[in-house]
Amino acid sequence: MVKKIFIGILAVLMVQLAYSQKNAKPIISSQNFSSKTELWESVGHGILNFEADVMYIYGKLFVTDLMPDSANHKLPTLTDAYLYPLFNQYKKNNGEIIPGYKGDIYLILNISNQPIQVYKQLAAEMRPFTDMLTFELAGVKHPGKLRILIKDNGQLEKINSINPSFLGLVGSLADIDKKADSNLMPMIEIDFSEITSWKGTGNIPFEDFQKFKDVVAKVHAQNKKISIRNCPTYKAVADVIQTSKADFVSTPEAIKMAGFFVTPK
Repeated sequence: MVKKIFIGILAVLMVQLAYSQKNAKPIISSQNFSSKTELWESVGHGILNFEADVMYIYGKLFVTDLMPDSANHKLPTLTDAYLYPLFNQYKKNNGEIIPGYKGDIYLILNISNQPIQVYKQLAAEMRPFTDMLTFELAGVKHPGKLRILIKDNGQLEKINSINPSFLGLVGSLADIDKKADSNLMPMIEIDFSEITSWKGTGNIPFEDFQKFKDVVAKVHAQNKKISIRNCPTYKAVADVIQTSKADFVSTPEAIKMAGFFVTPK
């Protein structure tokens, strides 16, 4: 009986993975996962990119933005919730995290403090998973499937001052005109409110929609991805994102938002 249930669950998972490779949604899930099953569920909905808060606690990286009250906490580790399940897919699918998916999958880490210690621990925990990483060091490119990024340029400078790292940077609206190297800054993230005060119901003002299109075009001209955060969770917003050709919406309501996106035929 247990074996039949396991086979059934495995079959469902494979169906979900087959679905996701054809129907990848332009979404970054910014909700901290508590287990690997949440990541696999997201993949089943076509959500392939992730953002997580990380903190160095007692020699490990945990998924949290707050220090726990005691050493007996039940917080998940970054490896258990993200790195291992992604690598498990990578090995199972012969070097592809998602079969047939051509682009990089992004994992964005928000580091609350101790960036150098966090990076040292991350580098140690990533050693068994190095094959799946995409990065460039000393002019040499390592073509993997997973790109790990952070948002704080000051933190990245501290990390790189010790040793050049495999981390990339997520830029801001102010970074668009700086035209940084897309290998170092492959993504720009802007807040929805930086473009419009529209609340997501009814029609977006035409001039605001044009702003979206212009910003997206500028970012794409630099061979970078663009992500919009803090979007209202409405279908009309998904339509604007999709029509403007923005690459991602970053949202903690990823599965709900995924339902609003129509997969191109």
